[in-house]
Amino acid sequence: MAVEKIAGLDITEYGTVRIAGYLRCFPFDAWGMETHRTALRGHAGELGLPEPSIYLDNGLRSRGPLPRLERLMDLVACGLYNVLLIPGPFVFSLHDPEASAIAGRITGFGCTVLELPSLHVPRHSGREPPGSMALSSVRAADDPWPTGRQRSGSSH
Repeated sequence: MAVEKIAGLDITEYGTVRIAGYLRCFPFDAWGMETHRTALRGHAGELGLPEPSIYLDNGLRSRGPLPRLERLMDLVACGLYNVLLIPGPFVFSLHDPEASAIAGRITGFGCTVLELPSLHVPRHSGREPPGSMALSSVRAADDPWPTGRQRSGSSH
């Protein structure tokens, strides 16, 4: 179910939300960037937002020139986008004060910066519930060759 308002923007009226996404990675990572691009698009869909225009500075250090971020900032300043999706502020800079300053400039232009929800799944820390077996115990119970030996002719 989509939400109807995001940061005060009415997303039920067609054309009222113009959304972009920004990604940056160093060193260059084609596979990882595609994963992040898919996540940005998916999150926009979950929020009921249109598909974002993606701006990508792949293979560039945050301390160097970032041509796609600069272009995005120009467009945000002109009012073209009012929502920016990012996986986290680290895309702007690995240095928190600098990342915060860039995010502040973007929001100062009237653009809402939305971070993707964390993909981190907390680990269970504590005892196993009664009656459960650890994965290694299940494997050991199902494995006719628990010492790792294979039957002759077997090709595992």
